[in-house]
Amino acid sequence: MEIEIKPAAQLNPQEREALAALYAAAFQPGARDFVWAASDWHVLVREMARLVSNVEIVERTAAVDGQPVRLGGISGVATMPECRRRGYAEAGMQVAQSFLRRKLGVDFGLLICADGLVPYYGRLGWRVVPGPLVFEQPAGPVTSRDTIMVLPVAKSEWPRGTLDLCGRPW
Repeated sequence: MEIEIKPAAQLNPQEREALAALYAAAFQPGARDFVWAASDWHVLVREMARLVSNVEIVERTAAVDGQPVRLGGISGVATMPECRRRGYAEAGMQVAQSFLRRKLGVDFGLLICADGLVPYYGRLGWRVVPGPLVFEQPAGPVTSRDTIMVLPVAKSEWPRGTLDLCGRPW
């Protein structure tokens, strides 16, 4: 297994094609109906030069009840269906989490999660925090009650209040 962290702006055409194929295979049609934020970083997991898993990272200063909080947003966690349950996503997540701590130095990692994945991310050190969550969409702000999970990085106590992503979701 080979894992590389790469700025999104530096992905070459072959990597972009491989990511498009990964997303098409990993996500159900309509699963990503919102307009999403562009990622800043990709954690690319390869096996024998083939892209088998990916984790995206978005750097953002958001606000909780108006107070700024620096976030490393995790999104685009995907593994080729035939490669699941082999530890690829977990390895990618561990590298992403280390990157949040050592390179980005954000206050918290943050991901928006389907309820069925809470135990998985919980085992990796993430914890559920209360919402609500507000983010931008072309038609205007959206308030969501989706499950929010954070990973303490530079700070340990998540502030209480409404989380405004100050942009599109990831």
